[in-house]
Amino acid sequence: MLELVESVVEVEDDEEVDWISCFPETQTNMESLVFDCVEVPINFEALEGLVARSPRLKKLRLNQFVSMAQLYRLLLRAPQLTHLGTGSFSATEAGVVGDQEPDYAAAFEACRSLVCLSGFREIWADYLPAIYPVCANLTSLNLSYADINTDQLKSVICHCHKLQIFWVCVVAL
Repeated sequence: MLELVESVVEVEDDEEVDWISCFPETQTNMESLVFDCVEVPINFEALEGLVARSPRLKKLRLNQFVSMAQLYRLLLRAPQLTHLGTGSFSATEAGVVGDQEPDYAAAFEACRSLVCLSGFREIWADYLPAIYPVCANLTSLNLSYADINTDQLKSVICHCHKLQIFWVCVVAL
């Protein structure tokens, strides 16, 4: 288990931090990898490799430097996840594979064990329907970082039949 909570990693000028590539190149027994608080870019190829070598990984919380397209690739590598912190949930120039965008809903749907979903920094509301396939099994949903309106919020929670914990920040005008 590696959980970097309230950690400070000092780098200069959005330099990529390559601590993930320090893990052994063999299969791991890692069950939890949390680095949502680390405010620097990471080596995505090393992260993807680590996730692929971690069949027991259940909890993955990403920082905002992991793009939606990268999240898609990680979901394909780790359908066994039970807890996911999405990192960025917005369009990026790297989001298109070939001539078409990845099927985010299918990637989420493959994660049948997902019960806890959080993150949603830099959210793009057009991607919200991608999480609908997992909403029915969610017991915990944290949208406290999400900048969404009431109708978008309703469109998500109406699919959440088992929800026990729900986080949202309300901004009063």
